[in-house]
Amino acid sequence: MLKKLLPCILLTAMSFTHAANQTSSIRTPEGQFISLGDSFTDMQNRLKLSPNSMITREFKDGENVDLAMDYKYEIENMMYTITIVNDHVKKIEWFNTDQEIKDELMQ
Repeated sequence: MLKKLLPCILLTAMSFTHAANQTSSIRTPEGQFISLGDSFTDMQNRLKLSPNSMITREFKDGENVDLAMDYKYEIENMMYTITIVNDHVKKIEWFNTDQEIKDELMQ
């Protein structure tokens, strides 16, 4: 029983150490803003960057389940995940990549 429970505990602990923060908007390298509710086309036109990665997944919002696309961009030592649902920016998460390096050096 413990052997089956241990991987779940480790995965949960790892997810807390790499938790992302949410925000309602970000500034692009050219000084433009991308905000919740913006269209996918607006996001692409303002960012003018290729994403580091893109995954498609289900996005559950209450009773609704929609198809979502998560686009990851690295901008000035920050990793942003922009979630697109129904052709609009639904969620923006950020993660400071410098903080991970600092945490590793402190160990």
